[in-house]
Amino acid sequence: MASEVGSQLAELTSRLVQIDSVNPPGDVTKVVEFIKNWLSERGFSSSIYEYVKGKPNLIARVGKGKPVIILNGHTDVVPPGDLSKWTYPPFSGRIIEDKVYGRGSTDMKGGVAVIMMVFAELGPLIEKKGAGSLVFSATADEEVGGHAGVEALVKDNVLAGDAAIVAEPTGFDKYCIAEKGLSQVKLIARGRPAHGSLPLLGDNAIMKLIKAIEKAQDAVNEINRGIKLPQDLIEAINNSSRVYLEGALRSGLKLSEDDFRRTIGSVSFNPGVIKGGSKVNMVPDYAELELDMRVPPGVSPSNVIDKLRNTLGGLVEVEVLDTSEPNYTPSSERLIQLIREGIGKQGTEAKPIIMTGATDGRYLRLKGIPTVIYGPGELTLAHTYDEYVTVKDLVNTYNTIKYTVEKYLGLRQ
Repeated sequence: MASEVGSQLAELTSRLVQIDSVNPPGDVTKVVEFIKNWLSERGFSSSIYEYVKGKPNLIARVGKGKPVIILNGHTDVVPPGDLSKWTYPPFSGRIIEDKVYGRGSTDMKGGVAVIMMVFAELGPLIEKKGAGSLVFSATADEEVGGHAGVEALVKDNVLAGDAAIVAEPTGFDKYCIAEKGLSQVKLIARGRPAHGSLPLLGDNAIMKLIKAIEKAQDAVNEINRGIKLPQDLIEAINNSSRVYLEGALRSGLKLSEDDFRRTIGSVSFNPGVIKGGSKVNMVPDYAELELDMRVPPGVSPSNVIDKLRNTLGGLVEVEVLDTSEPNYTPSSERLIQLIREGIGKQGTEAKPIIMTGATDGRYLRLKGIPTVIYGPGELTLAHTYDEYVTVKDLVNTYNTIKYTVEKYLGLRQ
């Protein structure tokens, strides 16, 4: 049975990978049409919600009443980059031995394939037994923030439930209970132009910006010295540190578990884009920096921004680019316990982790829906050349998610 399921999952993942849904531009029309037809062939109807042209979201439901559990996956993928660096074409969906290769195989068309199969397998039983409701959502726009996808669906109360599984890649033995939040700002320095040979007549905006960057980092370091992390997340931070360290060591980087533990559990500081000046022999009167900071649970993104404004006032302007709250699902939630049980039934220890980036799970958690991120593929393979997902991961995550839904809806004792 396992080999039959594995073949079906590998073939479905391959078909999904073959449909180009790169974001930008983010047009997922063709992949959504494929999913809609696939569901229809199995007797399931679905609805389309399109907030931005070319970025449709598909929702399918079975059963009625509560409890309601959501299975979610995004259909867009990041660009493939330099095609010459791929061993196999990025949209070939090649199946070689125990792996499915291609852009999106890990992030996250393998996950979409898994929840499609779970939905199709359990749908008739849920309809027959009336054991609550199962919602399948294939959503757009995640790779650029999810604003035309899950964020809009949750805001309109189209996507709502009592629990949610987002099938982003974690590997079959790990599950994500938390995500860091986001504080992205622009620091703007203004000065006075002058001839480069007489800089004392001007006010150099680049020099002001350099000073502001140093003061901003000192302010973030001060915040980090006072952070108190929720005790519930310590195990997840430790596990994540090991996961990221393994990837770093494979890349030849000389880092330690403590390095990652400190980074994951603190506000990160990354000056990402800097612009300034117009000519080498002019004193620049304008310079700007786009700063990315990731914020752990226990810290408010707005407090980080307020700290920067208080510290840098009079030197530069602080303009907010984007924010999102850190979020997590307590380990005491029934959904988390069932995922742990399901992973244990695959013969391995279940390990909670925290993600340093953001997924669509944040919109569900911030709506009050207990949410777990769990799906096939490894975090370190997302967005890489020669991206792949193993058939073993597809099968084991399928088994775990199926078990979780069955238990949550009372289909299994």
